[in-house]
Amino acid sequence: MKNFVNHWATVSLFLAAIVALTMNFASFNFTQNILLALIVCMLLHFFEEFGFPGGFPYIGMKVLMNSKEKNPARRGANNLNSLFGNRGFLFLVYVLPLMIPSIRFLTLAAILFSFLEFFMHAIFFNRKLKTFYNPGLITAVFGMTPIAIYYLISTHGQNLYAWHDYIVAFVWCIAVFMFCFRSPIYWSLGKKSGYPFTKRAAFGFAQ
Repeated sequence: MKNFVNHWATVSLFLAAIVALTMNFASFNFTQNILLALIVCMLLHFFEEFGFPGGFPYIGMKVLMNSKEKNPARRGANNLNSLFGNRGFLFLVYVLPLMIPSIRFLTLAAILFSFLEFFMHAIFFNRKLKTFYNPGLITAVFGMTPIAIYYLISTHGQNLYAWHDYIVAFVWCIAVFMFCFRSPIYWSLGKKSGYPFTKRAAFGFAQ
């Protein structure tokens, strides 16, 4: 079990391939294909952040938590709570709309979060770090963002969403983020031993 958890980012790469193959060999409607494509990108996003080139744990602590601590374990970050947070977020924001398509704001939340990922990786992190790249940028900018734009262009004029759907979708993204990455469950899992990041996962090119 620990071996599986400690390689969750690499497993994400294989899951992305499985979802991509499923899209090619099964029949889905337009919105389902968009969500599945975003799921593929998110799984690749996890690998970029924690697998190759890696380094997001250190950058996340430095930028999001304003911490100078270089050891993620001392800030309650490990593979176990990273798995919980990222997989939990993937399920609640991207998989749930596939299961409950009638709840419109869930699909919209998946689209909006793709733009939030663009803002965080293309603008926020780079400005804070004074860099041109941070782990997660490629999949956010060249994966999730174009898919989200394509969805909005393709559904323009169909009046799928009311103005309040955008508000609820945004609030849902924030609420899910707080549960997955700031809740007592997340922090308690970070205290468990046996799930340390490798140097590449923790620091990537920043070590």
